[in-house]
Amino acid sequence: MDSRLAAKHATPMAQTRPTLSFHELEQRALALEAEGRLEEAREAFDAALNANPDSQLSAEGRARIALALNEDDVAAHCSRALAYHDAHPDRQLRMILTAAPQLGGDILSFMEEFLWRNPQHALGHESFSELRAEWGAGEGFADNFIAALEASPGNRELLFSYWNTLSRAQRFEVALDSMDAHRSLFEGDRDFLLLEVNIASHAGLMERTAGLIDQLDERPDSLLARGQHRMQTAALDGAASDFEAVAAAEPDNLTAWALLEVAWRMVGDPRHDWLINQPGLYGTRELGLDGDQLNDVACALRRMHRTRAQPIGQSLRGGTQTAGQLFLRNEPQLTMLTNALAAAIRDFVGSLPAEDASHPLLKHRNMGMAFGPSWSVRFTGSGHHAAHFHPNGILSSACYIAVPEQLADPEGKPGWLEIGRPPPELGLDLPPLATVEPRTGRLVLFPSFMFHGTRPFAGGERLSVAFDLVPVPMDWPG
Repeated sequence: MDSRLAAKHATPMAQTRPTLSFHELEQRALALEAEGRLEEAREAFDAALNANPDSQLSAEGRARIALALNEDDVAAHCSRALAYHDAHPDRQLRMILTAAPQLGGDILSFMEEFLWRNPQHALGHESFSELRAEWGAGEGFADNFIAALEASPGNRELLFSYWNTLSRAQRFEVALDSMDAHRSLFEGDRDFLLLEVNIASHAGLMERTAGLIDQLDERPDSLLARGQHRMQTAALDGAASDFEAVAAAEPDNLTAWALLEVAWRMVGDPRHDWLINQPGLYGTRELGLDGDQLNDVACALRRMHRTRAQPIGQSLRGGTQTAGQLFLRNEPQLTMLTNALAAAIRDFVGSLPAEDASHPLLKHRNMGMAFGPSWSVRFTGSGHHAAHFHPNGILSSACYIAVPEQLADPEGKPGWLEIGRPPPELGLDLPPLATVEPRTGRLVLFPSFMFHGTRPFAGGERLSVAFDLVPVPMDWPG
């Protein structure tokens, strides 16, 4: 055939997409990620890593995508990204803990590897103990500390972290026994003395606390410890004076305000009404979500509750709590929830009393507010929250997503929220200032410095979301 005729009748070749260089692939992946086009970004990062498996930028980007999309092989992607940070253990630990919600039980192997490389990392051991407790380690949740201290006896940072971890887990006697065994290393150590006072006080060991309390200085943390001991021994006027001194020196110290609320109530100080009894300082709002929408949120939350036991150092007794920052996740159900919450919060803040520069909450009245820490709690069968307060927010919350029918009992009030009942270790017989019935779709807001907890209930699922609001220098919602 004539070559010209052959060319004339030949099928035209399909147009081919030009091959992108590694740099172009990586930049395309980053741009797609920034635009929220995560599936496309995944393909681009995979192509970039295929072209250059040693790219740290692409490895870290691919791990972020795996976390955001909750992929089955997220652990492998995280492991590859973490390897670039072996020389920076603090950064590596932050990355591991950030990935905890998606890693599930794999988080334990990541932490084991981290501590194998960094055997004296106190915060790493503390985090590992907390995770081991949530994943069912039982009484042996802090055994990793014991092994580390055998290899490095007398390590001050490890010891203090171990004692604090035991204390937050309410293993007070174990912590104090260990402190007694190491006392010779800490003669004249102020931090040792203050920690011993606080652990003994929370354990209700009044004689031991009394033998130490006079050794404390006049700094704010010492005044708090002394004031709490005075409150426990019915020296209420002296306790109030201690807490007042701390609040004057550190106006943002919410521990002082939490204890001062109780002390002023006990002694009948008229400032108690100013602090907490002004109308509108706490109350409820109903979310604008229907039953189907709330059920969608509930289904999404249940998938996030993957641990087996309550976390240590938290208020819940008998339930589970989600890891990480709940509202930083990408599930559309959470976006729907936060939009509904924002509307309810605007309405609540708009009804607060007037701005007051000396009030721990109302001084923030006209500032912007943003979501701070956020999490979900799930009880299945029974459980409750011990009385506590939140030291780092300005407004705190309880938002009920699913509750058992038995909670609608105005007589026994099972599972109801109590606002204002102090914790039992203070030894005070004070009733709550208010009780709130949990109802599906109900949001409760109250000052973060207020003690709050819940009554036990007998059975069923109680699923809630909680968060703290923090001040920001901008108009809500910022």
